[in-house]
Amino acid sequence: MVAAPEVVCIDQAEAAVEAARARGLDARRAEIEALPFEEETFDVVMCNAVLYHLRDVERGLSELARVLRPGGRFVGVYTRPGHLAELWSAVGRRPAKQAFDGASGAELLAAHFAEVERRDTDGQVLWETREEVQTYLDAYRELVGPMRAPDGPYPFRAARLPCVFVARKAT
Repeated sequence: MVAAPEVVCIDQAEAAVEAARARGLDARRAEIEALPFEEETFDVVMCNAVLYHLRDVERGLSELARVLRPGGRFVGVYTRPGHLAELWSAVGRRPAKQAFDGASGAELLAAHFAEVERRDTDGQVLWETREEVQTYLDAYRELVGPMRAPDGPYPFRAARLPCVFVARKAT
């Protein structure tokens, strides 16, 4: 839960916007590369696992910095190299190199923000059944093609290697 006087959600997918509105949130359809807000509108911008989808990461970061007030913060959760390596190894695939991730994010953010910090964490994902793994892999079908969940053993475990970026706009 975020405690703030105003929370605005942005997504380019109308279905996501409608789902957020159904929960009572102020949600708007927009693209990060062209945000529909005045300069210096927000104190905090949260952007989790999104920037690697952008066609123009630099433009997206420029827009995020533009809408932040001086001293405002960008916060985002992304993955580090090796994230879910056990799963990718078991299915014989490697995720594609991302334009923005735990390895590249700090340098990309530094071009737009005065201070950048990366906070690493780790954890584990546990899928109880093959069907659960298959459902997860099917979400990647559009990006990498069809994949078949490993036959076992189950439960299947894989290491989670997320990191949190916190970047501050100059005052």
